[in-house]
Amino acid sequence: MLIEGKNLFPLFLKKGEGRRFKNNHPWVFSNELKEIPKIESGSLVSLYDFKGEFLAIGYFNPHTLIAFRKLSSEKFLEKEFIYQRILKAKEMRDSIYEQSEAKRVVFGECDGLPGLIVDYYGDVITIQILTAGMERLKEEIVDSIKRIFHPQSIILRNDPSVRELEGLIKEKMVIYGENSTIRTRFSGIDFEFDGLKCQKTGLFLDQRENIKSLDKFDFEGKRVLDLFCYFGSSGLYSLKKGAKETIFVDSSEYAIEIAKESEKRNNLKNGVFIKGDVLDVLKDFSKKRFDFIFSDPPSFAKSSKQINEAIKGYTNLNSMCFKLLKEEGILIASTCSYHISLEMFFESLRQSAIRSKRDAKLLFYGTQSFDHPALLNFPESLYLKTIFFQAI
Repeated sequence: MLIEGKNLFPLFLKKGEGRRFKNNHPWVFSNELKEIPKIESGSLVSLYDFKGEFLAIGYFNPHTLIAFRKLSSEKFLEKEFIYQRILKAKEMRDSIYEQSEAKRVVFGECDGLPGLIVDYYGDVITIQILTAGMERLKEEIVDSIKRIFHPQSIILRNDPSVRELEGLIKEKMVIYGENSTIRTRFSGIDFEFDGLKCQKTGLFLDQRENIKSLDKFDFEGKRVLDLFCYFGSSGLYSLKKGAKETIFVDSSEYAIEIAKESEKRNNLKNGVFIKGDVLDVLKDFSKKRFDFIFSDPPSFAKSSKQINEAIKGYTNLNSMCFKLLKEEGILIASTCSYHISLEMFFESLRQSAIRSKRDAKLLFYGTQSFDHPALLNFPESLYLKTIFFQAI
C-alpha cells in the first residue's frame, strides 16, 4: 500500500520562499510557510510551492522553527520505505568498513531519515529518535532493524534535550532483548560498556579516520595527554603504538572507569587515568611537557548565539595545550560544533599559539568519518573539524 502525497495534508510555501529547499536542503523553516496549520506534531504532509507545484513529502511540527523535514521528493512513499532506507544505509557502511566493526549505520538527513540515528555494535543496536516525525514511525524503525540486523538487543537512547523542543519526553531503555552490555571493536581496540550509561549512542565513531591518521606518527617512548578522553579511543591507540605514558582526563567517572578497563582488556599498559575538570588539570600540569595532546571537548556552541563565547573557550583551552607541548610536539584539536566553521576554528588556534608564545605548522585537518556522510547542500551535517599542528 502506498502513502500518496495527494492524500496528505498540504503545506504551502510563501511566495519567494523555498529557494534553499529547491536546491536540496532538507528543511523548511516556519517563517517560510504561508500558514502554520493546527495539526499533530510529526504528521506526514505534502509540501507545495506558492503556485501549488508539488515539492516533497515529509513530516511537520507546528511548534518548532524547523517546521518541515523532507522524506522524499517523490509523490508517494512505499510501504517499506523505512526498511529500504535503513538497508541502503547499512549496505553503504558495510562496503567501507568491516562488518564486525562498530559503525554508524543511519545518520539522519544524510540517509534520508531526518531525526534518526542508528549505531551498530554487533549484537546490539542503539537508536536515537530526535523528532516528533520519527517518533511516530518508531514501530516501523524497530521492526526494520530487527529484520535487517537480527540483533540480540536494541537500546533506545532518546535522552537529548532537543526532544523536549519537539514536545517529546526524554527516555532511555532496552526496547528489545534484555541486555544493555555492548561488546565491540573500534579502531583496533576492544571495548565493553553499558549502552544505558554511556554518552549519546555509544562510542564517538566520527573520529575514526582521524584516529587512523595517527599511524603517520611515531609514538614509541612518547608522552601523551588525552583530554576529554571519554572511553579513551585516541589515547588507547597511542598506547597500542608504543607510548611511554598516556594520561587520560575526563570529568565523567564512568568514562574514566571504561577507559581504564579497556586498557586491561587490550593488554596495554602505561595509562594514567584522572577524573577531573580538564582546565583544572591543565593548570596542575603547567610544568609537564607532552609529545602529543588530544583536545576533543564537547560542543562549545550549540547555537549561533554562543559562537563568540565558544571561540574564547577554544582559544583558552588550546593555548594551555600549546604551552604543554614539547618542541615539535603534536596538538590534535577538535571541535564538534557546526556553528564553528573551519576558518573560525583555525583562527582561534592561531590565537592560541600566539597567546602561548608558540608557533606551529599545520600538518593535516580532517572531518567526520565515512559513516557520517555530509550532504553537499546541507552544511549543518558537516560538523566535525580536527586539526593536527606541530609546535615549533
